[in-house]
Amino acid sequence: MKIWSFTFGCKVNQYETELLRHRLLGSDDSSVSHPQEADLCLINTCTVTAFADKECRQLIRRITRINPMARLIVTGCYATRAREEIQNLSPQVEVYTNEEKDDLPSCLGFEVSEKPLGIHQFAGRTRAFLKIQDGCQAPCSYCIIPTIRPNMVSKPVERVISEIQALLKNGYREIVLTGIRLGLYRGLDTSGNKHNLIQLLKKVVTLEGQFRVRLSSLEVTEVTDSLIDFVAAHSKICRHLHIPLQSGDSQVLKDMKRWYGANIYRDRVKTLRQTIPDCGVTADVMVGYPTETDLMFENTSELIKEVGLSGLHVFRYSARTGTKASILKPLDPKVIAHRAQMLGTLDQQLRGDFYERFRGHLREVLPEPLGEGWSDNYIRVDVPKSKRHLDLSHMPIWSSYWEGKRSQGIPQIV
Repeated sequence: MKIWSFTFGCKVNQYETELLRHRLLGSDDSSVSHPQEADLCLINTCTVTAFADKECRQLIRRITRINPMARLIVTGCYATRAREEIQNLSPQVEVYTNEEKDDLPSCLGFEVSEKPLGIHQFAGRTRAFLKIQDGCQAPCSYCIIPTIRPNMVSKPVERVISEIQALLKNGYREIVLTGIRLGLYRGLDTSGNKHNLIQLLKKVVTLEGQFRVRLSSLEVTEVTDSLIDFVAAHSKICRHLHIPLQSGDSQVLKDMKRWYGANIYRDRVKTLRQTIPDCGVTADVMVGYPTETDLMFENTSELIKEVGLSGLHVFRYSARTGTKASILKPLDPKVIAHRAQMLGTLDQQLRGDFYERFRGHLREVLPEPLGEGWSDNYIRVDVPKSKRHLDLSHMPIWSSYWEGKRSQGIPQIV
């Protein structure tokens, strides 16, 4: 059977899609690049925003047009939240919630001798994502995810280590640890002892081989002095942390039911910068929360500049039915769009400033087949053909914008 898959959303979703592919295909890699060629099309959905829902629906409709004979399997967070809504798009669609993912192969009629404990490869990627935690119970007023993934679960320590070893054996040199709340990892070892994230990392960095580990996303209250010191002391941990901000105004953060204020964020990032000066620090930022005024938005912009973030992932607020914020009067969409555009411009400036700091500096870079790559501190670079065959290598970076590659530019390695 030929299988085509597509994933919307976060790294957790991408890992879960790859695990499903492993279970459906086994050692027989019958995946195809185009949905027209597939006997089975698998779509793993996201529902963080209304726009994400819209993108999912558009792809589902497209698949029903171009390959009406294929089995069309839709799963993920949108499928969990709005099963009937998706089912009504077409009789061709078969919907499975997140809770049903584990049973999906047998439900589809595949012979499954045993459930694999993890993955050993990540199709089409030089970096492998590894989910070690799932679930969130945070009270954020705008977020629907805690109602969709409420169960806090951590992968056992030995399974994490085993999965990393399998990926390293297959040539992967960057492992991205991910979870819905990665910083709340609490995995058990074979003796029943609970390990937090730092205790797990202590075991990971002792593994043999040339590789590095990247932490996907940590809430600011999880970026403790101990974690910062650990990252500083171990070269196998990437000099990059993604720390969601959401807003730089304390009143908006309070309205959002976030559990920190602007001062806590400011302090944590400054401490991180002082301890690891070359660390890249990126953040999620939401614009247009219903109580956000022009002054509050300005406070967000100023905080971002003050702490010197190296990049932003900008979200426009989207009301999610069932959340506390959904009953609030929304802001004018034009205001939200303008603020998103302003932060988009600021993002380009921040990335450019961060690139310039490392002009001519040697950084550890993982080349990718198409000629790009990521430095350890999360600078995207253009790698010349003569160096694309390398694994992790230290290369000098020319860090002004490289015109013509992308709108924001990609610095070149020379």
